[in-house]
Amino acid sequence: MDCTFLPSLRSASASRSFEEAPTRHAFFVAGLALALHLAEQVAEFVQAGDRSADGERPCGDMVCALTVRHPRMNFRPFTIGGMCLLFLSAALRAQVTLEQLAADPKLWPQEVQLTQTVPLQLIENGKPTGAMQGPVGMTLKVKRVEVGRLTVGLGTAVAVVPPAATDILKRLTPAQAGLAAAAQVGNFRTGWTMRRGKWTVVSDIEVNQLDAKDTVSNAYTSIPQSGKMEYRLKQRYFGGKSACTTIYIMCDAGEKLERGNCYLIADALNEKGGSEVSIYKVVNDGPRKMKALLSDPTNGQWIDLRITYDAGTGVIEITRNGKVLGSWTDPDPIKTGKDFSIGTCLTKAAFKEITVRPLP
Repeated sequence: MDCTFLPSLRSASASRSFEEAPTRHAFFVAGLALALHLAEQVAEFVQAGDRSADGERPCGDMVCALTVRHPRMNFRPFTIGGMCLLFLSAALRAQVTLEQLAADPKLWPQEVQLTQTVPLQLIENGKPTGAMQGPVGMTLKVKRVEVGRLTVGLGTAVAVVPPAATDILKRLTPAQAGLAAAAQVGNFRTGWTMRRGKWTVVSDIEVNQLDAKDTVSNAYTSIPQSGKMEYRLKQRYFGGKSACTTIYIMCDAGEKLERGNCYLIADALNEKGGSEVSIYKVVNDGPRKMKALLSDPTNGQWIDLRITYDAGTGVIEITRNGKVLGSWTDPDPIKTGKDFSIGTCLTKAAFKEITVRPLP
């Protein structure tokens, strides 16, 4: 690669954090507040019920099932915890994106229902066999989930429908929704330290690095990592000498030049002008190239990058624009990390929609 990591460039500028601003998770916070408010209202209503003609408290524990009799109304048993969970589940589901769902087949539901009428082009063995209208409420088996398309099964045939025309996101359980939305770290206005480089926040979910002379720019955030992990982001290089972006995972010292001990994934042009993604292992702040994977040139377009890491097996797998490039297995894998970092080498670049989360 043209991108060279120079130990002499350790003079990092003073770190700085961007001022706090409303996060992407405003809806989740609103859902939580609404759930708590609902709990308070129910508690007040229960007390009113206690003062009714019955004169007896159905249950002394506010978390248990409550049978409330009001002088003017009758309510079936319900649980305050259940009501709160309902609103929290809705808030979690609202955060989950199709990108997150598409990246993890374990989260895919077995079937979906159409929420609007759509034309279905039936395909068998790769050849069109007919067409039909899919009515609202039609149940379809899920074969594959992608960001812009959902492959579904109808008997021996398959068809493609837009995810927005189905209830796929609503079918996530609260546990699945919580897992998929567990560690969104893409809000660059809060929680990030810009250690080196000229970083400019474009929006809550997008940031640019505009110093094409810096060989080891650094923006990092603290997030616990262990077990099986997934890292998703979109990146684009649009100026500079080497067209090199860097992703550091499982870091124990995000503030250091090469982030201490970690793994580095560098997406760059090689010596022959071709494009490759290289996997490095960084030990005591010294990177060592372990494997290079050939990739397709992007010419300034957005790159959809997915990295998975299994601390148990040491396997790092790289997927770029939906294509699995390959993997490398570390015989002595890093078990835990506390920081995640992005950067560049002699490159102007942009990053957006970053997600770091554990896999089941």
